[in-house]
Amino acid sequence: MLLMSETTPSVAQSQPSSSTRAFSPSSPSSSSGSSSTGKRSWSETSSSASDTGSKRVKRHAHSVVSPFTSSDRSSLVSSDLRLVLPRNSDGFNDFCAQSDVVFIDKKSCILELPERFRYLLLRPPQFGKSAFLSTLSEYYNIQGADEFQEHFKNLSVSTQAVPHRSQHLSLTFALSDIDAMGDIDDIGAQLDFQIINALDGFLIEYATELKLDNPDSFFRSGSGDKLTRVFDLVRASSHTLSVGVDDYDAPITNRTFRTLSHLFAAPSSVSSAEIESLVDRSFWLPLLAGSDVIDKLFLTGTFSVKYPALQDVSWTDLKDVPGLQTCCGFTEDEAVDLACSVLDKPDLTELRRSCGKYVFPVQDTDSVEPVLPSRQVIVKLLETNNPHPVRKENPFRILTELVGRLPLHSENPREASLDGLIELIWSGVIDCELDCSSSFDAAALRWEDLSHAGAFMCDRQSKVLRLENSAVLDLIHSFIDTIFSQRHGLDTFSDIWDSCNSARTVEPVANVVSSVFRDLMRSSFGTKHEPTLPGVFELVMGTYEQGRNPEHPKILFPLPDGRVEIPAHLRRAPYPNAPEYSTDVHIWELKTLTLRGMLLGANPNDDNPTPDALEKLYEDLLRSEEEEEEALLRRTYRQWSEALNAMETVQVGSFLDDDPVVPQFLSVGGARILLRVPSKKPQEPLQDERYDGDAGEYFNEEVYKAFVAEVEREERAKMERLKNEAGDDDRDADMYY
Repeated sequence: MLLMSETTPSVAQSQPSSSTRAFSPSSPSSSSGSSSTGKRSWSETSSSASDTGSKRVKRHAHSVVSPFTSSDRSSLVSSDLRLVLPRNSDGFNDFCAQSDVVFIDKKSCILELPERFRYLLLRPPQFGKSAFLSTLSEYYNIQGADEFQEHFKNLSVSTQAVPHRSQHLSLTFALSDIDAMGDIDDIGAQLDFQIINALDGFLIEYATELKLDNPDSFFRSGSGDKLTRVFDLVRASSHTLSVGVDDYDAPITNRTFRTLSHLFAAPSSVSSAEIESLVDRSFWLPLLAGSDVIDKLFLTGTFSVKYPALQDVSWTDLKDVPGLQTCCGFTEDEAVDLACSVLDKPDLTELRRSCGKYVFPVQDTDSVEPVLPSRQVIVKLLETNNPHPVRKENPFRILTELVGRLPLHSENPREASLDGLIELIWSGVIDCELDCSSSFDAAALRWEDLSHAGAFMCDRQSKVLRLENSAVLDLIHSFIDTIFSQRHGLDTFSDIWDSCNSARTVEPVANVVSSVFRDLMRSSFGTKHEPTLPGVFELVMGTYEQGRNPEHPKILFPLPDGRVEIPAHLRRAPYPNAPEYSTDVHIWELKTLTLRGMLLGANPNDDNPTPDALEKLYEDLLRSEEEEEEALLRRTYRQWSEALNAMETVQVGSFLDDDPVVPQFLSVGGARILLRVPSKKPQEPLQDERYDGDAGEYFNEEVYKAFVAEVEREERAKMERLKNEAGDDDRDADMYY
């Protein structure tokens, strides 16, 4: 488990601290620490020209960032900013032993835990589960009483009054290294190794409390189950245990997610039922037999696995402990504080769009704040500081493998498929009330499995899954774009898009989108959801030079003012170190009037229109292709009004401006797309600052020649400078260069 899921890069401080400092989100005394670490308030400013202004982000008077330091970590240096990554093996004690390593402080989440509990926490990969488990272990560790004041001094209450602290022997098992790729004996040997490794460390650490003179030889003498023997020791010592099990699902799921070393290995013939029986017999049953001395049991994992031995455990309801809802991942406030601690000018808008947000099934969406994926936030901050890293990380490796296993189509609506992902994009949601009672099965992947892997946010009120993460959207594009292009005849869309950029016109693109929209509308009759214009644009734009897109459009994630930003993908002639495409963008408004809303506009009392009635209206709108646009604009539409807190009926024309600032696209019932463009001139792509105003004019031969000449002059000057610095001959300079 990567502890970087919970840790962050550190910032080189001008005055390094001689002692560790931690700031808790709820600590009233943390405000003084904020200024000492050089944190600052900042403005959230959109990068697009369409923004009407900037929004101030109010920083908290206290900090949620904990700085510690490290002198032996590799770093990425950009001018005066240094980002240092802790080791993947670092736990809570490692952070406390270092200085100037920055991480989000989650200690206060422990305060609400009861005296005795049995918790199972499921979160996507790299959400900080292991780091939080190590924090729990140290919080309850009886040997940590002397250091508790130092390590947990930032809790919101006096450390003398902190409940249940430093009262247990802490025992942690990590099952992530069980790859489950061999036969049943190999898997059993791996499991035994993990158990013995954890117990050996436990006996050595608590030899005094357990009255062991020679803990190294404990298992060499005597016989019987090792867990049982250790529990007997604990009983005899009159102590109790805090037990953590990290990646409890790994023995089952790791056989699906092979590591690189097993890429070409033959699939294991061992069934999931056999592995479950083995783990029950060798681990869960002996562990649960010690329940009388286990006051606290905390399990973490990604997927739901139904070990028979765990079915009768009375799990404590996570809803009873609100603090645990955000113990893994970063709240938006935490992400803002983290970004401000390591970057001078963080872009919160881009951070939201690229990392998304998650609300998990056990959470009450009315009272619990959504969280951002912690590791992805860190990766985004690192990429911001170093846009061209030596090794690009993939926080969604497991999700990538899951999507790669999906069938094209499934008759079972609960099972995930590529067609279902296409529908998710054009409609915006997937109907699915997550069922955590089902066990993970790689042969029949469900929408729950993709959600557990970090694909979606669960909207418990609407009982739907939503796509909130642009990195996940990129991943989905890589699997569906070719399918969608072939299905809707979009092989020539790249040429259409290029010609529209050259001619500065949008009508041909609107025609393509309208054709695809109509195809999708016909397939949606009788279903709960209709296509949306942003979703259809997202799918169509994703087919632009499939597999070679420099950047997917992210049309599903609008700008703060509701407009969308679409990369122009202007191709450039090759020159030294140049990107293949420009970074110009179009700013458009995309609006959808649903067919259901159009029908309700004409028949306000028909709250439950039939599929036949919807199809009849759709055909009527199609036949009105020759209808005067003014007549269509006078049609009525029924929608929910936030201002009135009630339904209202408005005219179609109210959704369009007479002279818009940017091009407006309005889908009317999926049958017609109305277009409005600025009266002066269709919007020019935003200029790419890197090319000093010449971006987009790639067809201008004079501009291109002048640019290439300038690049060549810079290269020659650089070579001369390197030669002078080397002080030897041309060969040495070439080697230096």
